Amino acid sequence: MIGAQPALATDGIFGGGSTLASLAERQLSADYYTASSSSVLLLYAGIGSGSGQRVYISNDPSQGFRGAGLDPAANPDYTLGFTSYPYPRIDFGASDSPLPSNFVSGYTTTVYLWDQINHTTAANGSTSFPTADVGDPIQLPLFEAPVAIAVNLPAVDQSTGTTTAGGTTWTIKSQFSTTAAGGRIQLSTAQVCAIFSGLVTDWNSTATIPTLSSTGVAGTEGFADANTWHAASTAGTPGTGGGTAYASASKQIKIVYRSDGSGTSFIFTNYLKTVCPLLDPSNTYGYVSIFSTSALPNNNFTQLINKVTAYGRSLNTTGADGSDAVAAAIGNTSANYGYIGYLSNDFVAPYNPSTATTIPHAASLQNDYQRSAGVTHPGVSSTNFIAATPTSADAAWGVLSLPASANFADWNVYAQTFPATTYLPGTGVSVDITGRSKLPLAPATGAYSLVGTAYLYVYSCYGVGRDSTPAATRVSDLLGYLKWHYGLTAGNAATITANNGFKALSTGAGSWAQKIGDTYLGTAASSATITAYDGFFTDGCASVSGTGAQ
Repeated sequence: MIGAQPALATDGIFGGGSTLASLAERQLSADYYTASSSSVLLLYAGIGSGSGQRVYISNDPSQGFRGAGLDPAANPDYTLGFTSYPYPRIDFGASDSPLPSNFVSGYTTTVYLWDQINHTTAANGSTSFPTADVGDPIQLPLFEAPVAIAVNLPAVDQSTGTTTAGGTTWTIKSQFSTTAAGGRIQLSTAQVCAIFSGLVTDWNSTATIPTLSSTGVAGTEGFADANTWHAASTAGTPGTGGGTAYASASKQIKIVYRSDGSGTSFIFTNYLKTVCPLLDPSNTYGYVSIFSTSALPNNNFTQLINKVTAYGRSLNTTGADGSDAVAAAIGNTSANYGYIGYLSNDFVAPYNPSTATTIPHAASLQNDYQRSAGVTHPGVSSTNFIAATPTSADAAWGVLSLPASANFADWNVYAQTFPATTYLPGTGVSVDITGRSKLPLAPATGAYSLVGTAYLYVYSCYGVGRDSTPAATRVSDLLGYLKWHYGLTAGNAATITANNGFKALSTGAGSWAQKIGDTYLGTAASSATITAYDGFFTDGCASVSGTGAQ
Protein backbone atom coordinates (compact mmCIF):
# COMPACT_ATOMS: atom_id res chain seq x y z
CA MET A 1 0.00 0.00 0.00
CA ILE A 2 1.25 3.50 -0.80
CA GLY A 3 2.07 5.26 2.44
CA ALA A 4 0.38 8.59 1.65
CA GLN A 5 -2.81 10.19 2.95
CA PRO A 6 -5.43 9.27 0.35
CA ALA A 7 -7.82 11.99 1.48
CA LEU A 8 -5.42 14.65 0.14
CA ALA A 9 -4.91 13.09 -3.30
CA THR A 10 -6.99 14.67 -6.05
CA ASP A 11 -6.45 12.11 -8.80
CA GLY A 12 -4.62 8.98 -9.80
CA ILE A 13 -2.75 7.55 -12.76
CA PHE A 14 -4.08 4.01 -13.08
CA GLY A 15 -2.62 0.88 -14.62
CA GLY A 16 -0.28 -2.04 -14.07
CA GLY A 17 1.57 -4.97 -15.51
CA SER A 18 5.20 -6.01 -15.05
CA THR A 19 5.95 -7.34 -11.57
CA LEU A 20 9.61 -6.52 -12.28
CA ALA A 21 8.70 -2.83 -12.15
CA SER A 22 5.99 -3.02 -9.49
CA LEU A 23 8.01 -2.51 -6.30
CA ALA A 24 10.03 0.35 -7.77
CA GLU A 25 7.04 2.11 -9.30
CA ARG A 26 5.08 2.00 -6.05
CA GLN A 27 8.00 3.53 -4.18
CA LEU A 28 8.49 6.13 -6.89
CA SER A 29 4.81 7.06 -6.79
CA ALA A 30 4.84 7.43 -3.01
CA ASP A 31 7.84 9.75 -3.19
CA TYR A 32 6.34 11.79 -6.03
CA TYR A 33 3.26 12.34 -3.91
CA THR A 34 4.99 13.13 -0.62
CA ALA A 35 8.43 14.62 -1.28
CA SER A 36 7.34 16.44 -4.44
CA SER A 37 4.13 17.80 -2.87
CA SER A 38 2.08 16.40 -5.74
CA SER A 39 -1.62 15.74 -5.36
CA VAL A 40 -1.37 12.80 -7.78
CA LEU A 41 -0.65 9.14 -7.09
CA LEU A 42 0.36 6.58 -9.68
CA LEU A 43 -1.51 3.42 -8.73
CA TYR A 44 0.22 0.31 -10.03
CA ALA A 45 -1.16 -3.24 -10.00
CA GLY A 46 1.46 -5.99 -10.24
CA ILE A 47 -0.34 -8.34 -12.64
CA GLY A 48 2.52 -9.47 -14.90
CA SER A 49 3.78 -8.30 -18.27
CA GLY A 50 1.29 -10.30 -20.33
CA SER A 51 -1.60 -8.76 -18.45
CA GLY A 52 0.03 -5.34 -18.74
CA GLN A 53 -0.17 -5.65 -22.50
CA ARG A 54 -3.77 -6.89 -22.31
CA VAL A 55 -5.06 -3.96 -20.23
CA TYR A 56 -3.24 -1.53 -22.52
CA ILE A 57 -4.63 -3.00 -25.73
CA SER A 58 -8.16 -3.30 -24.38
CA ASN A 59 -8.06 -0.04 -22.38
CA ASP A 60 -10.28 -1.99 -19.99
CA PRO A 61 -9.61 -2.20 -16.22
CA SER A 62 -11.58 -5.48 -15.98
CA GLN A 63 -8.70 -7.17 -17.83
CA GLY A 64 -6.30 -6.39 -14.98
CA PHE A 65 -5.92 -9.84 -13.43
CA ARG A 66 -2.81 -11.92 -12.89
CA GLY A 67 -2.17 -15.33 -14.42
CA ALA A 68 -5.36 -17.33 -14.95
CA GLY A 69 -7.55 -15.08 -12.81
CA LEU A 70 -5.63 -14.09 -9.69
CA ASP A 71 -5.64 -10.70 -8.00
CA PRO A 72 -2.53 -8.52 -8.34
CA ALA A 73 0.66 -9.82 -6.70
CA ALA A 74 0.36 -7.37 -3.82
CA ASN A 75 -2.80 -5.73 -2.52
CA PRO A 76 -3.95 -3.03 -4.96
CA ASP A 77 -3.54 0.55 -3.81
CA TYR A 78 -6.91 1.71 -2.49
CA THR A 79 -6.96 5.48 -2.45
CA LEU A 80 -8.83 8.45 -3.88
CA GLY A 81 -12.14 7.42 -2.37
CA PHE A 82 -12.57 4.00 -3.95
CA THR A 83 -12.09 0.76 -2.05
CA SER A 84 -12.23 -1.96 -4.65
CA TYR A 85 -10.25 -3.30 -7.56
CA PRO A 86 -10.16 -3.17 -10.65
CA TYR A 87 -9.17 0.48 -10.94
CA PRO A 88 -11.75 2.90 -12.39
CA ARG A 89 -9.86 3.39 -15.67
CA ILE A 90 -6.63 2.50 -17.49
CA ASP A 91 -4.02 5.18 -18.17
CA PHE A 92 -1.09 2.87 -18.88
CA GLY A 93 0.11 -0.70 -19.13
CA ALA A 94 3.58 -2.03 -18.31
CA SER A 95 5.69 -4.94 -19.53
CA ASP A 96 9.34 -5.97 -19.66
CA SER A 97 8.87 -7.20 -23.22
CA PRO A 98 8.37 -4.86 -26.18
CA LEU A 99 5.22 -4.50 -28.20
CA PRO A 100 5.37 -6.93 -31.16
CA SER A 101 6.38 -5.50 -34.52
CA ASN A 102 2.90 -6.19 -35.97
CA PHE A 103 1.15 -4.50 -33.06
CA VAL A 104 -0.84 -2.11 -35.24
CA SER A 105 -1.19 -4.41 -38.23
CA GLY A 106 -2.99 -7.60 -37.30
CA TYR A 107 -1.93 -8.32 -33.71
CA THR A 108 -4.77 -9.37 -31.40
CA THR A 109 -5.06 -10.42 -27.79
CA THR A 110 -7.67 -12.54 -26.06
CA VAL A 111 -9.94 -10.78 -23.58
CA TYR A 112 -11.71 -12.51 -20.72
CA LEU A 113 -14.64 -12.47 -18.37
CA TRP A 114 -13.02 -12.41 -14.95
CA ASP A 115 -14.71 -14.02 -11.96
CA GLN A 116 -12.82 -12.16 -9.26
CA ILE A 117 -14.45 -14.10 -6.42
CA ASN A 118 -13.56 -17.57 -7.68
CA HIS A 119 -10.36 -16.44 -9.45
CA THR A 120 -11.32 -17.90 -12.79
CA THR A 121 -11.56 -16.53 -16.31
CA ALA A 122 -13.39 -17.42 -19.50
CA ALA A 123 -12.28 -16.30 -22.94
CA ASN A 124 -14.59 -13.65 -24.34
CA GLY A 125 -13.27 -12.96 -27.82
CA SER A 126 -10.26 -10.94 -28.89
CA THR A 127 -9.36 -7.35 -29.54
CA SER A 128 -6.70 -5.33 -31.30
CA PHE A 129 -5.11 -2.00 -30.47
CA PRO A 130 -7.62 0.79 -31.30
CA THR A 131 -5.28 3.18 -33.14
CA ALA A 132 -8.19 5.08 -34.65
CA ASP A 133 -9.51 5.88 -31.16
CA VAL A 134 -6.33 6.43 -29.11
CA GLY A 135 -3.61 7.28 -31.63
CA ASP A 136 -0.28 5.58 -32.16
CA PRO A 137 1.06 3.26 -29.43
CA ILE A 138 3.93 4.53 -27.28
CA GLN A 139 6.35 2.33 -25.33
CA LEU A 140 8.74 4.11 -22.98
CA PRO A 141 11.66 2.32 -21.26
CA LEU A 142 11.24 3.07 -17.56
CA PHE A 143 14.81 2.28 -16.46
CA GLU A 144 17.74 -0.03 -17.14
CA ALA A 145 16.76 -3.34 -15.57
CA PRO A 146 19.27 -6.10 -14.73
CA VAL A 147 17.72 -9.54 -14.26
CA ALA A 148 19.47 -11.66 -11.65
CA ILE A 149 20.11 -15.37 -11.78
CA ALA A 150 18.47 -16.03 -8.43
CA VAL A 151 19.94 -18.86 -6.36
CA ASN A 152 19.38 -20.60 -3.06
CA LEU A 153 22.82 -21.85 -2.08
CA PRO A 154 24.42 -22.01 1.35
CA ALA A 155 26.92 -19.57 2.76
CA VAL A 156 30.34 -21.24 2.92
CA ASP A 157 33.31 -20.77 5.25
CA GLN A 158 35.61 -18.35 3.43
CA SER A 159 38.68 -20.09 4.86
CA THR A 160 37.75 -23.40 3.20
CA GLY A 161 35.08 -22.58 0.61
CA THR A 162 32.88 -25.29 2.11
CA THR A 163 29.97 -25.95 4.41
CA THR A 164 27.88 -29.00 5.25
CA ALA A 165 24.08 -29.00 5.29
CA GLY A 166 21.78 -31.99 5.48
CA GLY A 167 24.65 -34.41 5.01
CA THR A 168 25.84 -32.72 1.79
CA THR A 169 29.12 -30.85 1.65
CA TRP A 170 28.87 -27.77 -0.53
CA THR A 171 32.03 -26.37 -2.10
CA ILE A 172 31.58 -22.92 -3.64
CA LYS A 173 35.04 -21.45 -4.11
CA SER A 174 33.75 -18.53 -6.19
CA GLN A 175 31.50 -17.28 -3.37
CA PHE A 176 32.98 -13.92 -2.38
CA SER A 177 30.23 -12.64 -0.07
CA THR A 178 27.13 -13.83 1.73
CA THR A 179 25.48 -10.42 1.51
CA ALA A 180 26.79 -8.46 -1.49
CA ALA A 181 25.12 -8.43 -4.89
CA GLY A 182 26.10 -11.51 -6.88
CA GLY A 183 28.17 -12.89 -4.03
CA ARG A 184 26.70 -16.41 -3.53
CA ILE A 185 28.21 -17.99 -6.66
CA GLN A 186 29.83 -16.95 -9.91
CA LEU A 187 28.58 -18.66 -13.05
CA SER A 188 30.22 -18.71 -16.45
CA THR A 189 28.21 -18.34 -19.63
CA ALA A 190 28.99 -22.00 -20.31
CA GLN A 191 27.46 -23.04 -16.98
CA VAL A 192 24.28 -20.98 -17.41
CA CYS A 193 23.71 -22.43 -20.89
CA ALA A 194 24.38 -25.96 -19.64
CA ILE A 195 21.82 -25.59 -16.85
CA PHE A 196 19.05 -24.09 -18.95
CA SER A 197 19.54 -26.51 -21.85
CA GLY A 198 19.12 -29.51 -19.54
CA LEU A 199 22.69 -30.63 -20.21
CA VAL A 200 23.49 -30.33 -16.50
CA THR A 201 20.76 -31.02 -13.95
CA ASP A 202 22.66 -31.65 -10.71
CA TRP A 203 25.02 -29.56 -8.57
CA ASN A 204 27.09 -32.71 -8.14
CA SER A 205 27.80 -32.81 -11.88
CA THR A 206 31.25 -32.71 -13.47
CA ALA A 207 29.82 -33.34 -16.95
CA THR A 208 31.46 -32.05 -20.10
CA ILE A 209 29.94 -28.80 -21.39
CA PRO A 210 30.70 -26.61 -24.42
CA THR A 211 32.63 -23.37 -24.01
CA LEU A 212 34.29 -20.70 -26.14
CA SER A 213 37.92 -19.61 -25.83
CA SER A 214 39.22 -16.05 -25.80
CA THR A 215 40.08 -16.41 -29.49
CA GLY A 216 36.70 -17.84 -30.45
CA VAL A 217 37.57 -21.52 -30.60
CA ALA A 218 34.72 -23.80 -29.53
CA GLY A 219 35.85 -26.35 -26.96
CA THR A 220 34.74 -28.17 -23.83
CA GLU A 221 35.40 -28.28 -20.12
CA GLY A 222 33.88 -29.82 -17.04
CA PHE A 223 30.83 -28.15 -15.45
CA ALA A 224 32.77 -27.80 -12.19
CA ASP A 225 35.90 -26.39 -13.81
CA ALA A 226 34.63 -22.88 -13.12
CA ASN A 227 34.36 -23.65 -9.39
CA THR A 228 37.54 -21.65 -8.79
CA TRP A 229 38.74 -19.37 -6.02
CA HIS A 230 37.38 -15.84 -6.22
CA ALA A 231 39.54 -12.79 -6.79
CA ALA A 232 40.09 -11.90 -3.13
CA SER A 233 40.44 -15.45 -1.82
CA THR A 234 43.02 -16.23 0.84
CA ALA A 235 41.99 -19.88 0.95
CA GLY A 236 43.48 -20.61 -2.46
CA THR A 237 45.08 -18.89 -5.41
CA PRO A 238 42.44 -16.83 -7.26
CA GLY A 239 41.33 -18.43 -10.49
CA THR A 240 42.60 -21.90 -9.58
CA GLY A 241 41.20 -24.97 -7.86
CA GLY A 242 38.50 -25.80 -10.41
CA GLY A 243 37.05 -29.25 -10.87
CA THR A 244 35.49 -29.92 -7.48
CA ALA A 245 31.75 -30.53 -7.74
CA TYR A 246 29.63 -27.94 -5.97
CA ALA A 247 27.79 -30.64 -4.01
CA SER A 248 29.36 -33.81 -2.60
CA ALA A 249 26.21 -35.84 -3.28
CA SER A 250 23.40 -35.62 -5.80
CA LYS A 251 21.50 -32.35 -5.44
CA GLN A 252 19.12 -31.58 -8.25
CA ILE A 253 19.19 -28.17 -9.90
CA LYS A 254 15.57 -27.10 -9.47
CA ILE A 255 14.59 -24.34 -11.91
CA VAL A 256 11.80 -22.01 -10.82
CA TYR A 257 10.28 -20.14 -13.75
CA ARG A 258 7.49 -17.68 -14.42
CA SER A 259 4.41 -19.65 -15.45
CA ASP A 260 2.44 -16.54 -16.38
CA GLY A 261 3.13 -14.22 -19.30
CA SER A 262 6.34 -12.58 -18.16
CA GLY A 263 8.56 -9.93 -19.66
CA THR A 264 11.28 -11.12 -17.30
CA SER A 265 11.10 -14.44 -19.17
CA PHE A 266 11.47 -12.45 -22.39
CA ILE A 267 14.65 -10.74 -21.15
CA PHE A 268 16.11 -14.03 -19.95
CA THR A 269 15.33 -16.00 -23.11
CA ASN A 270 16.69 -13.12 -25.21
CA TYR A 271 19.97 -13.54 -23.34
CA LEU A 272 20.02 -17.32 -23.77
CA LYS A 273 19.18 -17.12 -27.48
CA THR A 274 21.95 -14.58 -28.05
CA VAL A 275 24.86 -16.18 -26.17
CA CYS A 276 24.34 -19.94 -25.95
CA PRO A 277 24.52 -20.98 -29.63
CA LEU A 278 27.92 -19.25 -29.90
CA LEU A 279 29.37 -21.90 -27.57
CA ASP A 280 28.13 -24.83 -29.66
CA PRO A 281 28.07 -23.74 -33.31
CA SER A 282 28.16 -27.32 -34.61
CA ASN A 283 25.12 -28.23 -32.45
CA THR A 284 27.04 -31.09 -30.83
CA TYR A 285 25.27 -30.36 -27.54
CA GLY A 286 22.00 -29.19 -29.06
CA TYR A 287 22.36 -25.49 -28.31
CA VAL A 288 21.49 -24.43 -31.85
CA SER A 289 18.42 -26.67 -31.83
CA ILE A 290 17.29 -25.45 -28.42
CA PHE A 291 18.12 -21.75 -28.46
CA SER A 292 18.31 -20.68 -32.13
CA THR A 293 14.57 -20.72 -32.69
CA SER A 294 11.99 -18.18 -33.78
CA ALA A 295 10.03 -19.14 -30.64
CA LEU A 296 12.57 -17.21 -28.55
CA PRO A 297 12.74 -14.72 -26.99
CA ASN A 298 9.32 -15.21 -25.46
CA ASN A 299 7.14 -14.13 -22.52
CA ASN A 300 6.28 -17.79 -22.09
CA PHE A 301 9.16 -19.78 -20.57
CA THR A 302 7.44 -23.02 -21.52
CA GLN A 303 8.55 -22.30 -25.09
CA LEU A 304 12.11 -23.00 -23.93
CA ILE A 305 11.01 -26.02 -21.90
CA ASN A 306 9.36 -27.39 -25.04
CA LYS A 307 12.54 -26.97 -27.08
CA VAL A 308 14.59 -28.77 -24.43
CA THR A 309 12.04 -31.59 -24.34
CA ALA A 310 11.98 -31.83 -28.14
CA TYR A 311 15.75 -32.28 -28.12
CA GLY A 312 15.35 -35.25 -25.75
CA ARG A 313 16.35 -33.63 -22.48
CA SER A 314 14.38 -32.40 -19.52
CA LEU A 315 14.51 -29.59 -17.02
CA ASN A 316 13.58 -30.09 -13.37
CA THR A 317 11.17 -27.18 -13.09
CA THR A 318 8.41 -25.65 -11.05
CA GLY A 319 6.35 -22.68 -12.21
CA ALA A 320 5.04 -19.70 -10.26
CA ASP A 321 2.83 -16.72 -11.15
CA GLY A 322 4.59 -13.40 -10.60
CA SER A 323 8.02 -12.39 -9.38
CA ASP A 324 6.98 -12.55 -5.73
CA ALA A 325 5.91 -16.17 -6.11
CA VAL A 326 9.14 -17.12 -7.92
CA ALA A 327 11.17 -15.49 -5.15
CA ALA A 328 9.21 -17.38 -2.49
CA ALA A 329 9.63 -20.70 -4.32
CA ILE A 330 13.42 -20.27 -4.50
CA GLY A 331 13.72 -18.76 -1.02
CA ASN A 332 16.80 -18.88 1.16
CA THR A 333 16.17 -21.78 3.54
CA SER A 334 18.19 -25.00 3.60
CA ALA A 335 15.16 -27.01 2.48
CA ASN A 336 15.49 -25.44 -0.98
CA TYR A 337 19.25 -25.49 -1.44
CA GLY A 338 19.97 -26.03 -5.12
CA TYR A 339 17.03 -23.96 -6.43
CA ILE A 340 17.72 -21.47 -9.21
CA GLY A 341 15.66 -19.09 -11.34
CA TYR A 342 15.59 -15.58 -12.75
CA LEU A 343 14.26 -12.45 -11.08
CA SER A 344 14.55 -8.71 -11.36
CA ASN A 345 17.02 -7.14 -8.95
CA ASP A 346 14.37 -5.77 -6.60
CA PHE A 347 13.26 -9.29 -5.70
CA VAL A 348 16.71 -10.58 -4.64
CA ALA A 349 19.14 -9.63 -1.87
CA PRO A 350 20.54 -7.09 -1.20
CA TYR A 351 18.19 -4.85 -3.21
CA ASN A 352 15.21 -6.38 -1.48
CA PRO A 353 16.15 -5.59 2.12
CA SER A 354 13.63 -7.98 3.65
CA THR A 355 15.02 -10.66 5.94
CA ALA A 356 12.16 -13.01 5.06
CA THR A 357 12.87 -16.56 3.98
CA THR A 358 11.34 -15.72 0.60
CA ILE A 359 14.23 -13.54 -0.59
CA PRO A 360 16.85 -15.44 -2.61
CA HIS A 361 20.41 -14.40 -3.37
CA ALA A 362 21.96 -13.84 -6.80
CA ALA A 363 24.86 -15.05 -8.92
CA SER A 364 27.51 -13.03 -10.72
CA LEU A 365 27.76 -13.77 -14.44
CA GLN A 366 30.64 -13.84 -16.89
CA ASN A 367 30.25 -11.36 -19.73
CA ASP A 368 31.68 -11.73 -23.22
CA TYR A 369 34.23 -8.97 -22.72
CA GLN A 370 35.75 -11.11 -19.94
CA ARG A 371 35.82 -14.15 -22.23
CA SER A 372 37.74 -12.14 -24.84
CA ALA A 373 40.19 -11.06 -22.13
CA GLY A 374 40.80 -14.64 -21.02
CA VAL A 375 38.81 -14.41 -17.78
CA THR A 376 37.34 -17.87 -18.31
CA HIS A 377 36.76 -18.64 -14.64
CA PRO A 378 36.15 -16.61 -11.48
CA GLY A 379 39.33 -15.12 -10.04
CA VAL A 380 41.42 -15.40 -13.20
CA SER A 381 43.63 -12.30 -13.50
CA SER A 382 42.30 -11.37 -10.04
CA THR A 383 38.93 -10.64 -11.62
CA ASN A 384 35.47 -11.72 -10.57
CA PHE A 385 32.47 -12.06 -12.84
CA ILE A 386 29.89 -9.26 -13.00
CA ALA A 387 27.15 -8.76 -10.41
CA ALA A 388 23.74 -7.38 -11.35
CA THR A 389 23.92 -3.75 -10.21
CA PRO A 390 22.73 -0.39 -11.53
CA THR A 391 26.29 0.40 -12.61
CA SER A 392 26.79 -2.85 -14.53
CA ALA A 393 23.41 -2.45 -16.22
CA ASP A 394 24.41 1.03 -17.32
CA ALA A 395 27.66 -0.31 -18.80
CA ALA A 396 25.63 -2.70 -20.97
CA TRP A 397 23.18 0.01 -22.04
CA GLY A 398 26.12 1.95 -23.43
CA VAL A 399 26.01 -0.28 -26.52
CA LEU A 400 22.55 1.03 -27.49
CA SER A 401 21.66 3.91 -29.80
CA LEU A 402 18.87 6.41 -29.18
CA PRO A 403 15.68 5.68 -31.14
CA ALA A 404 15.57 7.35 -34.53
CA SER A 405 11.86 8.25 -34.54
CA ALA A 406 8.63 8.30 -32.54
CA ASN A 407 7.53 5.00 -34.07
CA PHE A 408 7.00 2.53 -31.23
CA ALA A 409 9.10 -0.16 -32.94
CA ASP A 410 12.20 2.06 -32.79
CA TRP A 411 12.04 1.92 -28.97
CA ASN A 412 12.50 -1.87 -28.82
CA VAL A 413 15.94 -2.12 -27.21
CA TYR A 414 16.12 -5.90 -27.77
CA ALA A 415 15.77 -5.39 -31.53
CA GLN A 416 18.95 -3.32 -31.63
CA THR A 417 21.29 -5.83 -33.24
CA PHE A 418 24.86 -5.93 -34.49
CA PRO A 419 25.26 -4.87 -38.13
CA ALA A 420 26.55 -7.08 -40.91
CA THR A 421 30.07 -8.53 -40.61
CA THR A 422 30.39 -7.91 -36.87
CA TYR A 423 32.49 -10.46 -35.01
CA LEU A 424 33.01 -11.29 -31.36
CA PRO A 425 35.96 -9.42 -29.84
CA GLY A 426 39.15 -11.48 -29.96
CA THR A 427 37.85 -13.94 -32.56
CA GLY A 428 39.06 -12.26 -35.73
CA VAL A 429 36.46 -13.18 -38.33
CA SER A 430 35.61 -16.60 -36.94
CA VAL A 431 32.54 -15.85 -34.76
CA ASP A 432 29.98 -13.77 -36.64
CA ILE A 433 27.41 -12.03 -34.44
CA THR A 434 25.57 -10.23 -37.22
CA GLY A 435 21.92 -9.77 -36.27
CA ARG A 436 22.34 -10.77 -32.61
CA SER A 437 20.83 -8.63 -29.86
CA LYS A 438 23.39 -6.13 -28.59
CA LEU A 439 22.65 -6.02 -24.86
CA PRO A 440 23.80 -9.58 -23.94
CA LEU A 441 27.08 -9.07 -25.82
CA ALA A 442 27.86 -5.47 -24.88
CA PRO A 443 31.62 -4.96 -25.39
CA ALA A 444 32.32 -3.20 -22.10
CA THR A 445 34.50 -4.35 -19.23
CA GLY A 446 31.89 -4.00 -16.47
CA ALA A 447 28.75 -4.77 -18.49
CA TYR A 448 26.18 -7.12 -16.99
CA SER A 449 24.95 -9.31 -19.82
CA LEU A 450 21.44 -10.22 -18.58
CA VAL A 451 19.75 -6.84 -18.80
CA GLY A 452 16.74 -5.17 -20.35
CA THR A 453 14.05 -2.71 -19.37
CA ALA A 454 10.47 -2.43 -18.23
CA TYR A 455 8.25 -0.57 -20.67
CA LEU A 456 5.48 1.83 -19.80
CA TYR A 457 2.81 1.70 -22.50
CA VAL A 458 0.89 4.94 -22.84
CA TYR A 459 -1.57 6.35 -25.36
CA SER A 460 -0.94 9.21 -27.77
CA CYS A 461 -4.46 10.60 -27.30
CA TYR A 462 -6.46 10.64 -24.06
CA GLY A 463 -10.15 11.37 -23.82
CA VAL A 464 -12.53 11.70 -20.88
CA GLY A 465 -11.94 8.75 -18.55
CA ARG A 466 -14.46 6.03 -17.77
CA ASP A 467 -14.74 7.70 -14.37
CA SER A 468 -15.48 11.09 -16.03
CA THR A 469 -12.03 12.55 -15.28
CA PRO A 470 -11.38 15.24 -17.91
CA ALA A 471 -8.87 14.45 -20.65
CA ALA A 472 -6.80 17.53 -19.85
CA THR A 473 -6.45 16.45 -16.21
CA ARG A 474 -5.37 12.95 -17.18
CA VAL A 475 -2.70 14.22 -19.55
CA SER A 476 -1.44 16.89 -17.17
CA ASP A 477 -1.12 14.33 -14.38
CA LEU A 478 0.66 11.80 -16.61
CA LEU A 479 3.11 14.27 -18.12
CA GLY A 480 3.93 15.71 -14.70
CA TYR A 481 4.73 12.31 -13.29
CA LEU A 482 6.78 11.18 -16.30
CA LYS A 483 8.88 14.34 -16.38
CA TRP A 484 9.68 13.77 -12.71
CA HIS A 485 10.31 10.05 -13.25
CA TYR A 486 12.86 10.73 -16.01
CA GLY A 487 14.69 13.47 -14.10
CA LEU A 488 13.41 16.26 -16.33
CA THR A 489 12.12 17.97 -13.18
CA ALA A 490 13.79 17.87 -9.78
CA GLY A 491 13.23 14.95 -7.43
CA ASN A 492 14.48 11.68 -5.95
CA ALA A 493 13.52 9.34 -8.80
CA ALA A 494 17.07 8.29 -9.73
CA THR A 495 17.96 7.46 -6.12
CA ILE A 496 14.82 5.41 -5.55
CA THR A 497 15.37 3.57 -8.82
CA ALA A 498 18.95 2.70 -7.80
CA ASN A 499 17.82 1.52 -4.37
CA ASN A 500 15.72 -1.09 -6.18
CA GLY A 501 18.74 -2.33 -8.13
CA PHE A 502 17.87 -0.52 -11.36
CA LYS A 503 19.50 2.41 -13.16
CA ALA A 504 17.59 5.53 -14.13
CA LEU A 505 17.87 6.43 -17.79
CA SER A 506 20.60 8.91 -18.64
CA THR A 507 19.75 12.62 -18.47
CA GLY A 508 21.12 15.74 -20.12
CA ALA A 509 21.72 16.66 -23.75
CA GLY A 510 21.58 13.70 -26.11
CA SER A 511 20.28 11.36 -23.40
CA TRP A 512 17.48 8.79 -23.26
CA ALA A 513 15.47 10.97 -20.87
CA GLN A 514 15.82 14.02 -23.07
CA LYS A 515 14.81 12.00 -26.13
CA ILE A 516 11.66 10.82 -24.33
CA GLY A 517 10.86 14.34 -23.16
CA ASP A 518 11.35 15.96 -26.54
CA THR A 519 9.47 13.24 -28.45
CA TYR A 520 6.47 12.60 -26.21
CA LEU A 521 6.35 14.81 -23.12
CA GLY A 522 6.29 18.29 -24.63
CA THR A 523 9.79 19.46 -23.67
CA ALA A 524 10.25 20.27 -27.38
CA ALA A 525 7.84 20.75 -30.26
CA SER A 526 6.81 17.31 -31.52
CA SER A 527 3.86 15.96 -33.45
CA ALA A 528 4.04 12.86 -31.20
CA THR A 529 3.45 14.73 -27.93
CA ILE A 530 0.92 12.96 -25.68
CA THR A 531 -2.28 14.98 -26.05
CA ALA A 532 -5.69 15.47 -24.49
CA TYR A 533 -8.51 15.16 -27.02
CA ASP A 534 -10.20 18.51 -27.44
CA GLY A 535 -11.88 18.14 -30.80
CA PHE A 536 -9.05 19.80 -32.74
CA PHE A 537 -7.02 16.65 -33.54
CA THR A 538 -3.52 17.96 -32.81
CA ASP A 539 -0.21 16.20 -32.02
CA GLY A 540 -0.93 12.79 -30.46
CA CYS A 541 -4.59 13.09 -31.40
CA ALA A 542 -3.92 14.20 -34.99
CA SER A 543 -4.73 10.85 -36.60
CA VAL A 544 -7.65 9.72 -34.44
CA SER A 545 -11.24 9.49 -35.57
CA GLY A 546 -12.51 8.69 -32.08
CA THR A 547 -12.28 10.67 -28.86
CA GLY A 548 -9.18 9.23 -27.14
CA ALA A 549 -8.47 6.55 -24.55
CA GLN A 550 -11.22 6.22 -21.96
